[in-house]
Amino acid sequence: AVKHIRTYLKACFEYAIDEDLIPKSSARKLALPNIHKKPCERFLRVEEVQALLTAASPREHLVVRILAVCGLRPGEALALRIDDFEGNQLRIDEALKERQLGEDRFGETKTDESDSYVPVPPDLSREIAEWIAVHPQRDNPRAFLFLNRRGRAFSVGNYLKKQLKPLAKSVGIADLTQQAFRRTSSTHIQKHGTVKDMQRHLRHSDPETTLRHYAKAIPESLRTAVAALDAQIAGTHGDPKVPAVAKSSQEDS
Repeated sequence: AVKHIRTYLKACFEYAIDEDLIPKSSARKLALPNIHKKPCERFLRVEEVQALLTAASPREHLVVRILAVCGLRPGEALALRIDDFEGNQLRIDEALKERQLGEDRFGETKTDESDSYVPVPPDLSREIAEWIAVHPQRDNPRAFLFLNRRGRAFSVGNYLKKQLKPLAKSVGIADLTQQAFRRTSSTHIQKHGTVKDMQRHLRHSDPETTLRHYAKAIPESLRTAVAALDAQIAGTHGDPKVPAVAKSSQEDS
């Protein structure tokens, strides 16, 4: 808004100069304020994630679980296709671009390290498999895992605004952001894995050459850590219970 105001003011004064109404522009030294936004540190407590899962429809249950357990960025999760699910792992090679239109919405992941695989715990794997079994486009391996009403991928901003935020408010969470789930995943997995596991889990840049060379390999320690995180968040603790997936859940509420 401030940028627009500055642009319009300068344009008005420049027009006035061109029409010989004023000798020089009063907006010539008008600069934008130097504002430094404090980064958001918000993450969800395990109890808050569990409350979201309890109140969620089958689709949102699966999305929230993938975001919180697998540490995906929202643009990566909503760009997942059926054939990205490989049983015990998800292939991450695509992300939604919020400010693009049409086919330009789908592009590369944020970094080279982001283009990789993430482990999927057995209980979460069963839930994804159940979801795909009743997916309206299950015969198309390139169909998006999560479809909007028009059978296309959701917009990241719209999905947050129309699906996740109302869900969060229904359980008393008023400050949900796109980054909260990824930060939640990185915060709670510290209890279950090593620093290297955390870096691999979030697919961040790693200075160690050996880790870069084996970017596609998922260490067993990371699989164990993610499974433990999933058990903590889902509250299964060795007694997994996957909610039934209804065919009608594929449609928007």
